Amino acid sequence: MPHIPNVCAARQSRVKTRRVDPHPNGSRCTAPRLPARIRSLTHPQGACHRLPSSTVERGMHGHTHARTPPRDGDHSHDPDNAADPVDKQADEQADEQADELVDEQAAEAGALADVVAAILSYKSYVLNTGIYRRLHDIDALSERHREIVAALGTIDKVKSAECLVRENYRFLQAIVHSSAVGAMPGPDADPEELRAWTKGFLATRARGGRAAVKDGHMDKVLSTLKQFVRDWSEEGRVEREQTYALLVDALEREFAGVAPEDRGGIHVLVPGAGLGRLAFDICCRGFSSQGNEFSYFMLLASNYILNKTDAVGQHVIYPFVHQFSNVVSAADQLRAVRIPDVLPSDMPYVRTAAFSMVAGDFLEVYGAECEREQWDAVVTCFFIDTANNVLAYLDTLWHAMKPGAVWINLGPLLWHFDGVAGESSIELTRDELIALVAKMGFELDDAQLRTSVPATYTANTRSMLQYTYSSFMFVARKPKQP
Repeated sequence: MPHIPNVCAARQSRVKTRRVDPHPNGSRCTAPRLPARIRSLTHPQGACHRLPSSTVERGMHGHTHARTPPRDGDHSHDPDNAADPVDKQADEQADEQADELVDEQAAEAGALADVVAAILSYKSYVLNTGIYRRLHDIDALSERHREIVAALGTIDKVKSAECLVRENYRFLQAIVHSSAVGAMPGPDADPEELRAWTKGFLATRARGGRAAVKDGHMDKVLSTLKQFVRDWSEEGRVEREQTYALLVDALEREFAGVAPEDRGGIHVLVPGAGLGRLAFDICCRGFSSQGNEFSYFMLLASNYILNKTDAVGQHVIYPFVHQFSNVVSAADQLRAVRIPDVLPSDMPYVRTAAFSMVAGDFLEVYGAECEREQWDAVVTCFFIDTANNVLAYLDTLWHAMKPGAVWINLGPLLWHFDGVAGESSIELTRDELIALVAKMGFELDDAQLRTSVPATYTANTRSMLQYTYSSFMFVARKPKQP
């Protein structure tokens, strides 16, 4: 099975990073080395954080904290032999930069460890806050009420949910084992050995003053399970057809004169790629595509589904087992979802088209000088509203796109930092954003502007509660140079 490059550089803490794989056009960016402290943070015995084999060692800055020892006779109080103030200032600046680099690496390591801890805390968290609490509430009922609830099958449903949470946990353990922690026992190892390892890992974090699970991280674990449904299941096909299919079709119209087998030289960027399905589908149409993602949750999960899958339907998950409200039947809540619906290695144009995933902040990675005017097309889906400052996103898109390149966008405007303490946020209306695209220099294709595209996101199609976005879609081009 060919390996899907998944360059896991850095994410959670908005540390500086650069894309590290060779650019389609041959250029390369360098960036700080993967933090060595991950070795000590991911396992109490110092196991190394194993990234996908495609990861390239990133270059360090050329300076060092080490000082060359003075030669005999070098030291002198003679002012004529004193250190050059300019050299001293340069050394101090180098020290400051090196300290910043160490801080960035520590932040990367801490962010990854937080994500690993959240994933490994899934079972205990869900059982204690969701399953056992409900069984306790049932036990607290009067004997008469308890007998009625038992006759309805409610107790059996909750106990079945407990078993399925354990099955989900095995799947999540496999994700961590495959791409995050090399010395972690595999999911098929002796349960006691695996339990002891996990206990030791979490205990190490506790001794370091880090919470077992950061606020909000468990919600991301649960949403990652539902993201697998959206991107890699047959059940998610309807949702993908509402969005991905429209984007891919628009992209194909732009290059209708190029046969699929000849599209490998057309390079398409997919920011906010999630688990990689949209970038994969684009590659399956013959384009060379690259997904960019910032979340370690998404990066670890996408690496697993893209690189550790050997058959269609190989993995079974229960993504809706945590939902106890607005449920029609126990069968709906407890249903299994098989993933993937296609084998990621079965790409029809593997000899002509390249597919990769790159980690890092979109602004940092694609705002780099080596990314200037490198991309023939950019496809964004449910991405634009993740910006603190959407104008900076547009600046970066302009920077990365070749003259004449096309940008295809679809999504709502659920501004992610709206009202978030300590975060800046610029919120625009749909009309303001469309006007901004033109004001920033892009040429909008009025014929392809769609102001209302109904779309769901990681929806439970059998739930009694449904959220549907009235998304919008546009096609814009960066003008060709005169």
